[in-house]
Amino acid sequence: MITYFACQWLITVIIVWLSDDYANRGNLQLAMDITNFFNMVALYNVRPFQISDTKGEYKDSEYVAARLITCAASILFCAVFVLIVDFSAMQRLIIICYMVFRANEAFIDVLHGIDIRKWRMDYLGISQVARGVSMLVAFVLLSLFFDLLQAIIGMAVITMAIGFLFDVPKAKKLAQFTNYANKQILSLLKRCFPLMLIILISTTIAFFSKNSIDRIYGTEALGIYASATAPALVIQVAITALFATLANLFTECLKMGDKKRFVKIFMIASAIFAGITLSAAVVTHFLGEWGLNILYGESLVPYAYILTGATIVSGLTGFMWFMGLVLTTVRDIKGILIGNLIGVVICLLITDVFLVRYGLVGANYIMIISQAATVICLLIRLFWRVKRDGISGVT
Repeated sequence: MITYFACQWLITVIIVWLSDDYANRGNLQLAMDITNFFNMVALYNVRPFQISDTKGEYKDSEYVAARLITCAASILFCAVFVLIVDFSAMQRLIIICYMVFRANEAFIDVLHGIDIRKWRMDYLGISQVARGVSMLVAFVLLSLFFDLLQAIIGMAVITMAIGFLFDVPKAKKLAQFTNYANKQILSLLKRCFPLMLIILISTTIAFFSKNSIDRIYGTEALGIYASATAPALVIQVAITALFATLANLFTECLKMGDKKRFVKIFMIASAIFAGITLSAAVVTHFLGEWGLNILYGESLVPYAYILTGATIVSGLTGFMWFMGLVLTTVRDIKGILIGNLIGVVICLLITDVFLVRYGLVGANYIMIISQAATVICLLIRLFWRVKRDGISGVT
């Protein structure tokens, strides 16, 4: 997983090296942010539910069938959105093609859910490395000889090929895909619909904050912000990779009714989150200018002041994901929804004020305040529910 997301991160750096200005980087960031929003429809936030399905309420084939439906819906919704909103023709094509790439990523994710449940993380790892390296190579080669649109199409084609040639056969070894019930698929989609709304709501904080830069200051300014803050994404990737399989451990605690171990794992993981984020913030504060100079040259050094705050944002984003995972395993959907709604309301209220007053760094302030509010609410909710119900009684 680290390799895959590291390759995605390298793409955001390489595009600056290959471009004469930040317009291409801005268009790529625009595509990433918009498709990240619709990718939440594709993912449907099912994986935590899938991994923690200890009673076998739904078959693996029903999880896969439901994911095919949500992937198709995400592409359709994204296409309608970009046709309605005032984008250029090239921006529309870039966004739609990147959405196809993300939808394939989401489909493979449900297969990886099967891998994780069967403790075959080696399949997941091989897939992530193969897709990460291949998409990076395809992006670089096609960017050199063609343009950003062709590079994205190449990424989509090569990762889809690996998914169907490797991930699908491996998943078939672990699960049966022949039998499924339409009624069960609809039931699964209905059960996870609140989870999908939650992930859409949580994504709104970053989506609205960053794209308000484009709205207020223009695409090039968004490209500058995205490039200057790209190194901070390493923190989010590291956190996501380190704790991607923790759902299995929390699920085991639920099976055993082991409240003490559940809380212990949570506290250790939270301490590691905080340590990684604070350490990275200190490093970027003192070495940010040096790092950006190595990555991009002198052009972005004046924007190094944005990087430290972005590191904190990245850590908070990872922790929000982690809290959602924990609360999903104990089926406290209402708690996740309340916490994320509070963060989004705060974001919508302060975005324009902070961006106008503080410039590009205002986006960091917006996300830190909004995400911190969400995290605090989720922590309060989790400990209240665990104290009141234990862990086996939470629904």
